[in-house]
Amino acid sequence: MTNRRRSHAICLRLTDAEYDLWTAKQKASGLSKTDYLMQAICRSEVRIYSAEESIAPIVHEIRKIGTNLNQLAYFSNIGQDARVRAEIGAIRLTNDAVMGQLSEFLRNPQFTVKAAADVR
Repeated sequence: MTNRRRSHAICLRLTDAEYDLWTAKQKASGLSKTDYLMQAICRSEVRIYSAEESIAPIVHEIRKIGTNLNQLAYFSNIGQDARVRAEIGAIRLTNDAVMGQLSEFLRNPQFTVKAAADVR
């Protein structure tokens, strides 16, 4: 990176494990700490999701699937395998639909902060 006058400082607090990870990655890069952080800032993309409203129905459906699976385990344990086989297809369809909703949610963040082309 080009030398430039830097007039702002950022204080960052890390746990021992986070600091060790930071240091290992920074040293492996061969860059100074400042240049490593600048590379991370300039080449990263941050996606922001509005999870409160959008994800709640998906989480509810996932919980329902978990409950249904627990019921199937119970029925299987008491020897009602025919009932289990009959229900498994419905659970699979529901799961596929919920995973589709989750994928759609992840593809469409509320907004994205993209990396700067070149900060100088």
